Amino acid sequence: MSCPQRSLTAALAVSLCAALAQGAPLDEPSEGTPLAELPAAESGSSPAKAAAPHAWLTEHPTIQSLVALTNQQRARYGLPPVAIDPRMCLAAQKHATWMAQTGVYQHSNLGIPEIIFQGPRSAPAAIQGWIASPAHHSIMLSGHRVGFGYMVIGGRTYWVGLFR
Repeated sequence: MSCPQRSLTAALAVSLCAALAQGAPLDEPSEGTPLAELPAAESGSSPAKAAAPHAWLTEHPTIQSLVALTNQQRARYGLPPVAIDPRMCLAAQKHATWMAQTGVYQHSNLGIPEIIFQGPRSAPAAIQGWIASPAHHSIMLSGHRVGFGYMVIGGRTYWVGLFR
């Protein structure tokens, strides 16, 4: 990561902490919240061990809502719930942040099933949009682990879901 990227990441981390402290409402994400890059968990560590340092993301109310709504949808089809994966959340958050910063709406090419959305201002609206798309809905019903991320910049909200 270059020095300018580190500075941006540090500035965004401060923005995220401030937004979380203020209890940003779920239906109207705060500008620039949440943020992107933190180092990945050590190789070989379990998702549970990786969760604690990334609680700022995995325990964010919007991310928790995305997981809960996904699991409600899966339950309707008799499928087990997905577990949140901190490393996948970090990858999803990084991509959502990149799309918001660049204005480029495209898949990440991470090599795992991914759903993206630009526009909805709430987690329920993003989930409903994905449900309405057969291709995205089938991805929501796949896998056992999930990572979500989202970013709001310039009034535009970008959503990313990764499934494995």
